[in-house]
Amino acid sequence: MYLKGEKPRPRGASWVWKKKLMRFVVAVCLVGGFTCLLWPHLGREQVVMQDPVSNITVTSGVHCEPDFDLLRRLDIKKLSGYVKREIVATPTSETLPIRQHLDNPLFEPIESPNPISTPQSQDGCLIPQPVSLQVPKPPLKVDASHIDFGVATTLGRLNDSIDAFSHWAGYTQTRIFALIESDKKERIKEVQMKADAMGINLFVTESNEEYQRRYFSLVSHLAQNMQRKTQWSVVIDDDTFFLSMTELVKALGEYDARQPMYVGGLSESIPQVGNFGLMGFGGAGVFMSRPLIQQISEPVIYNDCINTPHTGDRKISLCIYQNTPTRLTINHRLHQLDMTDDVSGFFEANRPPPLSVHHWKSWFHADMAKLSVVGELCGDDCLLRQFKFGDGWVLTNGFSVVKYSMDIDPNDPSMELTWGGPVEQYLHELGPLRLKDNDKFSYSMVDAVLDGDTVRQYYVHRNAEKGDQLLELIWRA
Repeated sequence: MYLKGEKPRPRGASWVWKKKLMRFVVAVCLVGGFTCLLWPHLGREQVVMQDPVSNITVTSGVHCEPDFDLLRRLDIKKLSGYVKREIVATPTSETLPIRQHLDNPLFEPIESPNPISTPQSQDGCLIPQPVSLQVPKPPLKVDASHIDFGVATTLGRLNDSIDAFSHWAGYTQTRIFALIESDKKERIKEVQMKADAMGINLFVTESNEEYQRRYFSLVSHLAQNMQRKTQWSVVIDDDTFFLSMTELVKALGEYDARQPMYVGGLSESIPQVGNFGLMGFGGAGVFMSRPLIQQISEPVIYNDCINTPHTGDRKISLCIYQNTPTRLTINHRLHQLDMTDDVSGFFEANRPPPLSVHHWKSWFHADMAKLSVVGELCGDDCLLRQFKFGDGWVLTNGFSVVKYSMDIDPNDPSMELTWGGPVEQYLHELGPLRLKDNDKFSYSMVDAVLDGDTVRQYYVHRNAEKGDQLLELIWRA
């Protein structure tokens, strides 16, 4: 307030600066407050750990200290999410559906630490409560001594196949006869010892014939090595994989092996059938009963057939058709799998698992040896068995964990056509089919290890830009 007639005095520069300073302090407080409030959202993708050796980065979305050796093995360069979940496998004698529907969610909230702090414990990513899943009671080891298998290959490829062969042939009394190109005796002995250690009855014979003649010569080789109890002789490729010897023995038991029988699977691709005809495709397995293989291995028939210009499995079919009245009996669970790239729809279908699969390490990649590891804990019948959790995620055991972008009828038997191509090209073997769900979210299994009395499966969702997400399922009996 001023006295009458008194003029206000001009304010000095110091007062102006005090006013600016007060405004600055208020602004800093406001910005700081909003930053503190929003920091968990803004810093979610911040890198909080980095391995100096392999240059693997871990973002703030990971709430535990990961094993960098594991990340290197899984080829993860940037990790943006990691969840561990324990599964207790509960065996039951009850008949279970292929896909079980559960109330429990697969992903449950984990008490997250401060998102800007460095993860301190490897248990920080573990969901505390294990989930119990019913699985079929594992059967006793089956006796498959009445089945002989023959494969024409190289020693190197045979060695690579031993791990996969051990799943279905190990300790089952079946025999595998391999015709290989000439190789060093020391290397052959090493492969033989490896097979012996895995309980595989492997018999290796060297042959100087070119591949197509060597392939057909399996017919006479298997016939010459039959035992009194031999009922079936089977020609396979070195990447043929049987998911369950128990199921295979059961399936063959439905046929009369005392009669000439030619059992196999067609290609899933109509163009392949058009090229090669109605025959048992070799990758799915060509099954010949004892009377049939004795017929076509008779010298006159055999010598005539081996000199035809056709390829291996087609040569077998034409030899049978030309010289016997026997015709192909199709078993639709024997699969050649003439599809490429993404065949996830085949393995994720709500259907009984296949008896055989092929091309799994060439035309597409699905490590069947790794897929089968969980069978050590819960038996072959739990491979590819499905569990739909309450939060919508579907576990196809040993293959993937998926959440579809749209609701699918629980009883829908259709197979998702993920590998492309016209629908009508595959209907004869795989129908009904549905179009690919381009927006589904998938974790694919990339590794599995037997760790004492547990099996650890590692499922990864790949994203080069945002980082990979890892789901580890720890199975216990």
